[in-house]
Amino acid sequence: MPRRPSAKQLAKAEEHFKEVVTNYIVSRGAKPGRFYTHELETPAGLLHISVYGSWIATRFDDVAKGRAITSAIGSGCNPYTGKWNFHYFDGSIESLSPERAISEFGRNLEKLMAWTAEVAA
Repeated sequence: MPRRPSAKQLAKAEEHFKEVVTNYIVSRGAKPGRFYTHELETPAGLLHISVYGSWIATRFDDVAKGRAITSAIGSGCNPYTGKWNFHYFDGSIESLSPERAISEFGRNLEKLMAWTAEVAA
């Protein structure tokens, strides 16, 4: 079982996670946001995004459309709030891999961005 990281190790890993994942979402077209730190236009409407040290918080403006599309792509958002969050920390430094987060979140984001009405048919 991995050792629990020291506070200094954890802070460094969280800072790295936030920096790398933020750079990724900006590379995908996210702009500075009004409600969360970033926002991204998607086929489900505006997606608000904030990257923290160990998780990615997102929320759809259009809850119904976000719910319909994320459910169809296999990772549904909260059906009442439109929150579509991704958590990574499990007590180990290894769990804060920004590459793993980008792989998982990125896969879901790519499915969302590729969504068209024809895909649903």
